[in-house]
Amino acid sequence: MLLDTDVMVDVVRNYPPAIAWLMGVGAVGLPGLVAMELLQGCRNLTVQRRLEKQMQQYAWY
Repeated sequence: MLLDTDVMVDVVRNYPPAIAWLMGVGAVGLPGLVAMELLQGCRNLTVQRRLEKQMQQYAWY
């Protein structure tokens, strides 16, 4: 299953319903376009590095 940007924004913000849903679906992937949209939304380098570390746990497509 590939994740959408809207879902990933909630996951990155640690929104409990999104985290619970993600834990229940099993294997997921992160499309490159979604990764780029998330990176573009970073307000500074610290936030970008944190996001990059968090995105490493997903397979990219």
